[in-house]
Amino acid sequence: MNDILYVTDLDGTLLQPDVTVSDESRAILRALLEQGLPLTCATARTSFSVMPILHGLPFRLPLILQNGAVLHDPVSDRIVSAAAIAPEAYLQVLAIYAAHGFNGFVFCVPEDHLRCCYTALTTPHMQRYYGERRERYDKPFDQVKTLPELADRNPVYLSLNAPKEKLEPVYAALQAVGGISIAYYRDVYEPDIWYLEVSAPEASKYHGIQKLKALTGAKTVVGFGDNLNDLPLFRACDVRIAVGNAADDLKALADCVIGRNTENAVAQYLQSNWNGGQHET
Repeated sequence: MNDILYVTDLDGTLLQPDVTVSDESRAILRALLEQGLPLTCATARTSFSVMPILHGLPFRLPLILQNGAVLHDPVSDRIVSAAAIAPEAYLQVLAIYAAHGFNGFVFCVPEDHLRCCYTALTTPHMQRYYGERRERYDKPFDQVKTLPELADRNPVYLSLNAPKEKLEPVYAALQAVGGISIAYYRDVYEPDIWYLEVSAPEASKYHGIQKLKALTGAKTVVGFGDNLNDLPLFRACDVRIAVGNAADDLKALADCVIGRNTENAVAQYLQSNWNGGQHET
């Protein structure tokens, strides 16, 4: 059992701008993971894209996906934990979406696999998300007649992406809804686009890390991040590390600022600071 747990965000932190793990980072991480490096990732992404991105890297610990709504076992490629949004709260969120002309994507876990559902691709941003995920990751989508019909299918995550000025009134209205948590942050790849994501109260990077800390018996958590949705990740960590390209708000909370994601900074840090179960300081 390791005394330490390492947790890294993906986009903007570990990944390159082309949404890949670089050859250098991949070689370093593969060697460290084979030696037993206790590393996982905490990301807003789903298993549909994370598993192809991390293919070939021998991760063993559950992955914290969709900002903590889901824990996914990378060995069996199955969901091991999912926090569903209560039906009443879910329907309130949908009513707010509809009042502002949005529908978005709803992710459900009817069993131990994730399903991504939608009614219609009504915005250019939804169309781009759909097309990119289908083409690059062969992500399956389920088209449904209405989103409310998913209330009893364990909805765990609702996602909108649009310019900030369009999402701002939706974000404001959601503050009055109980029984949810909200992640609201700028897209790493399209600075004019923001993400607004809703999940259960116990679904966050913070809660995901707490579950893994209990599972592994780790005494110290070291976390890496870059964006505003990594604030809950930092709150769960004993050592907070921001990459050089991180948002200023995150850097202000960091114990250490390392190189940029484009400089393989996370992998290099792990190579220099992990010593077979111990963290070098």
